[in-house]
Amino acid sequence: MKKKSAYRLALAAAVTAGLGFAFLPQAQAASTVEPYETGDVVVEADGVDKYLVTTNTITAEEIKDRGYRDLSEILSQVPGLYMTPADKNSKMLRIRGADVNQTKVYIDGVPAFTLNNIASNAAPDLSTIPADSIAKVEIIKGPGPVRYGTDYKGGVILVTTKQGEGSGKVHLRLGGGSHHTYDMHIGYSGSDRNVSYAVNASRRHTGGYLEHSEYTKTYFDGKIKVKTAEKSTLTLTGYYSNMDRELEGSYDPVTGELDPYSGISWSIADASALTPHTSNVTRDWHYKGFKQANIALQYESRPNDKWQYDVQYYHMIDENNLWVHNLLEGQGGHLTGYSAKNPEWYRSGWFSKGNGVEANASVALGAKHQLGFGAKYVKLDWNNDENNTPKDDRGYDKRYSFYLEEAWSFDTRTRMTLGVRHENLSQDYKALDNHNANETKDHITDPVLNITHDLTANDTVRFSAGRTHFFIQPKSAASNIRMKKPIPKPERTRNYELGWKHKLGARSDVDIAIFRTDVTDRIASVGRRNNRYYINLDKTRIRGVELGYKQTFSPHWQGFANYTWLHAEDTDNGVEKDATGLPSGMFNLGATYRMGKWQSTLLGRAVRGWKNNDSDYPNSAGYFTMDLDLRYRPQTDLECFVRVNNLFNTEYQDKLYHPAQGANVMLGVEMDF
Repeated sequence: MKKKSAYRLALAAAVTAGLGFAFLPQAQAASTVEPYETGDVVVEADGVDKYLVTTNTITAEEIKDRGYRDLSEILSQVPGLYMTPADKNSKMLRIRGADVNQTKVYIDGVPAFTLNNIASNAAPDLSTIPADSIAKVEIIKGPGPVRYGTDYKGGVILVTTKQGEGSGKVHLRLGGGSHHTYDMHIGYSGSDRNVSYAVNASRRHTGGYLEHSEYTKTYFDGKIKVKTAEKSTLTLTGYYSNMDRELEGSYDPVTGELDPYSGISWSIADASALTPHTSNVTRDWHYKGFKQANIALQYESRPNDKWQYDVQYYHMIDENNLWVHNLLEGQGGHLTGYSAKNPEWYRSGWFSKGNGVEANASVALGAKHQLGFGAKYVKLDWNNDENNTPKDDRGYDKRYSFYLEEAWSFDTRTRMTLGVRHENLSQDYKALDNHNANETKDHITDPVLNITHDLTANDTVRFSAGRTHFFIQPKSAASNIRMKKPIPKPERTRNYELGWKHKLGARSDVDIAIFRTDVTDRIASVGRRNNRYYINLDKTRIRGVELGYKQTFSPHWQGFANYTWLHAEDTDNGVEKDATGLPSGMFNLGATYRMGKWQSTLLGRAVRGWKNNDSDYPNSAGYFTMDLDLRYRPQTDLECFVRVNNLFNTEYQDKLYHPAQGANVMLGVEMDF
């Protein structure tokens, strides 16, 4: 190996490993072999279809053509998916009406945001993963493969990051625009003999379109893959994200003005007036030190034509700090427990770390029969620390699971998979402020069935049925213990789907999916703030339809359109009511035109109005927005772009009393060297 190449390799390995472990001091206070190529329905391996469920695949080319900046934007126009904002400027995903914390995300076969999904009741922030690092995104909806678990309700997001090819090269993107925004990315990737490597760094900053909405997001990731034998690889991956963000105050729906320092919440006092609740109103909120890191080592091998297996180890860290600045009484403010002897800045910190190991294998038992099996063990430790208070909750979440999945191809037209997964749970909660403690153990077994049948060369029907579950998260359970409330039972879900895909020739297709989700013992919150605890509701029923259409009209023109209808109902103590916080209809469309060195993409999104989560609040109105991405490539390794979001300056709210950003512009350049 040449000295220069060896130096590049060593540098890439050092950076990749450092991404995960650099964060360690602060935290103390599936297989990536690709034996398949996906379309929208089926993934194949060794002649046996593995994923017989509704999937959507978005490639790196589509990501670039549409001007997406991060994973949340990539997913925002997929049928059945609804992206909703949160207080940390995070983007949370709801798949087919499932809660925001009931979606699993994998990056290169390694579970991401595991701490959010298990230890914390916080949902994963999908906006932290930049689009520049992504080679492909696959969305699995409905009863998916048991390999990825059955502890979710919405679906599974599989992210494949870019891999180095050829001699080392640098990719640079620089952009700036409205509201003092800048966005930049630099990546270095390549390969040398049996080694490929890629390292990426991204940073996004904006002054914010509202007062006190400034934020900065930083992200690093790295991958180095070594071919250890003819059909074996060893892969080291890692990522690190950090966000620093102010939190704007309440938007007054009566005056249309923003009070940047208030914690005011609004309710309807009568049919004609909105009344503010003004307790502890003089506050300045700041999310500082919102950090996540993950480092993983994966070994994959295919010793012969029948067997393949992989083993993975990963270490995860999460730190979430919320700072509140409260003025003292002499300065016009007040907050219980604050005085001249206590700090004006109040910090609420959430810390968690964990380790996981899993192994998966599959064996071909014939030309039309394949058996898959595997096991996983994850243990997460967490603690909640707040200054100026005696509160110090802590505990752990420990899970191990096993699965078995068989796949058959009965003939050239009919395929079936039958899987079952068993999961054991052990949780420990300690609320140290009043010395309450509790340890619980539970287990659950879930089956999944998937069938596809080719009616004709252009028509495929599919049916899926399965059961999933969702345990209460330790942080939520600690609230129940503190208030001497019983721990809720696991939430159980039955999922059903019937789908049809029709090819309209080689350049277009139509996909239809009808789905239903029945939830028993749904876990829901009761009360507010420090009096919040969790209970089981009787049941929830979600029904919906997805329609998708893609078309390549010519070498210059291509487009897509999709529509989702969704209806959810809660039933508790015999009383039925529509579930809130979800739009009943969503429509997306897009078109890309290429001509010579020019390319333009137009994206549209329409959302129907929806009911808000509290009966005291008015419903949110529907809206329609358009985005325009225009690119010019004067030479192969240089491209200039302009992006206009909310092209028509539509006024709408994306969460309660929170005005969405109006028309805004981003200009930039991309180059390779």
